Amino acid sequence: MASVDNEFVLTFAELLSPLGNIRAKRMFGGFGLYCNGLFFAIIFDDVAYFKGDAQTSETYEAMGMEPFLVPSGRAHLSYFEVPGEWFDATDQLMKFAHMALGAAHRAEAAKGAKTRNRNPVRQKQKTTE
Repeated sequence: MASVDNEFVLTFAELLSPLGNIRAKRMFGGFGLYCNGLFFAIIFDDVAYFKGDAQTSETYEAMGMEPFLVPSGRAHLSYFEVPGEWFDATDQLMKFAHMALGAAHRAEAAKGAKTRNRNPVRQKQKTTE
């Protein structure tokens, strides 16, 4: 992560380092955070957002975590704002970081299932070999 010079990103990544190998990549005027290769958080304008899905969104919303709005303001992604006070409450931060990582794992598994289902001939060939 040596190419990232944003102190907020570096601090947030360091707080999350117990999860695994945290890497930040510049994207769309912000940063994407990856843990062991899985995209699980966004940082935009020094605000962090965790990945959500059907299993986590309700909990995020109950905690008052606002959804990430695409800068055009017309759409939101399934990422939810991390409250700033959690930077001093690492237990809470890590609890929700694990939830975001779980959402990233489920998304990756679903993506893999879609890929396998799109090419049934290839899958059939593999099972007959």
